Amino acid sequence: MAEQPRENPRESMPKRQSFRSKGWQVSNIERWGETEHSAFVPLTEHDESAVILNCYQPGQHDEMHAHPKEEHVFVVWKGKLHLTGVEDGEDLTLGAGEFVHIDAGYYYRLHNPGPDPAVYCQFRTVPAKQPKRRIVFFEESARGKREAAAAKAQTK
Repeated sequence: MAEQPRENPRESMPKRQSFRSKGWQVSNIERWGETEHSAFVPLTEHDESAVILNCYQPGQHDEMHAHPKEEHVFVVWKGKLHLTGVEDGEDLTLGAGEFVHIDAGYYYRLHNPGPDPAVYCQFRTVPAKQPKRRIVFFEESARGKREAAAAKAQTK
């Protein structure tokens, strides 16, 4: 039997909304907060903003990165979310009900320290004009390259 094509999360977004009009979109975090596996679940989107649910399994993480023209707010719904930045002191773990607001172009890394799945709601701005790259990894930035070169020089 042939494998079914995977559904595009953005195309199926309207079915996750209990109400939709020209100016409103209503959804439910509890209903769509996936915990059984890693998930990216778009709930709403207007021209310049979006709401997305994410689920990270214990130990799951992303790479240090920034979104050049997007602000993000991450509200932890369930579990814990560990955030790391590139500046001193930017290392903390958020629990349910806590959130962080990250400025556009600012580097961060997300990690679920466990032991439970982490479900968090992401509110993000969507720039009217998309940058050349929506995600920039720290290791590719000028600062990241300088820090890697300095670390390499110290090990010689």
